[in-house]
Amino acid sequence: MSPIPATMKALRLVKYNSSYKLEQIPTPTIGDNDLLVKVGAAGFCHTDYQVHQGVYNSPIPLTPSHEPVGTIAAVGKKVSAAWKVGQRIGILNFRHACNACVGCQEARDPAALEEPDTRFCKNKEMAGISADGGFAEYIIADPATSVPLPDGLEFEHAAPLMCAGATVWTGLDGADVKPGLPIGVIGIGGLGMYALQFAAAQGHPTIAIDNRQEGLDLARSLPSQFKPTAVIDYNASNAQEQIVEAAGGDGLAAVLVCTDDVQATEWSLKLLRTHGTCIPLGLPAEGFKFSAFDVVFKELTIRGSLVANRRLATEMMRFVAEKGMHSHVTTVRLEEGEDLPQCYMDPHLKGRLVVVM
Repeated sequence: MSPIPATMKALRLVKYNSSYKLEQIPTPTIGDNDLLVKVGAAGFCHTDYQVHQGVYNSPIPLTPSHEPVGTIAAVGKKVSAAWKVGQRIGILNFRHACNACVGCQEARDPAALEEPDTRFCKNKEMAGISADGGFAEYIIADPATSVPLPDGLEFEHAAPLMCAGATVWTGLDGADVKPGLPIGVIGIGGLGMYALQFAAAQGHPTIAIDNRQEGLDLARSLPSQFKPTAVIDYNASNAQEQIVEAAGGDGLAAVLVCTDDVQATEWSLKLLRTHGTCIPLGLPAEGFKFSAFDVVFKELTIRGSLVANRRLATEMMRFVAEKGMHSHVTTVRLEEGEDLPQCYMDPHLKGRLVVVM
């Protein structure tokens, strides 16, 4: 590895609802339990746009992005020998669990009881939201929320997996739908393209739903092994009937809503069969609205789902390597990224925006 410089380039949010600014700032200093990672690529997420709007009252100036991947440049003194300089890794959003709060003590991953589930720590840092993130040449990573990258997975295709992919992977895991039962995906963008592929590769007939031609085209462009059973235009007057029929006449066993559109999320319940599950993955600032009649008369489950922990992300990476997942990304150089929030709002954008170094 090259010597670590004292300063680095970073895109900075210095004022809400304004363009980012490319600045030279100090390279972060790691603690004994940290990794310093030279960023290879970092994705732009809808949450980044909300941070840009001031939804989370994030401290500014701030380096955005919670979807970074890269190469370990330095290892803290107390970090396990399993992590080495030169290793390619992906970094999940949350870091530095306090190991003392109720979230750390009670909300442990049932399959990994030896470690706290950092996602639920009340005192955690959130990269790109409450602390500096990945739109920079270097970032601090927490080994407890980092995962090795499969060989051959390019940085620009790995970065969106650290939030978009990890979010839908965890949503599917929580839906717990038996193979062979139909799953719908509303919103075929950064999250939806992964949701369709993960569900299809797990043995589910899938139905892709979008109101944009770009989203419908993206669903149709997936490789044959991941192609949806049906691609439905949300704007069609009989969209609900088309979806229920494509699902076998009884409706979907589960629906993953990969948009923050409140109306679309409420409508998704009408697509479900009795005892079906809705996984809303968008985060509308105004909150959700659901029909009491849909929920009660079909005994539906509406299940929240947060981005993956390390165990789930590791499983996802193995799956990606095994199945050969397809990504659709639009790449932007760090030096050209000051107008990323505006680029994200382009209605014709396909897939995920990714900053590359």
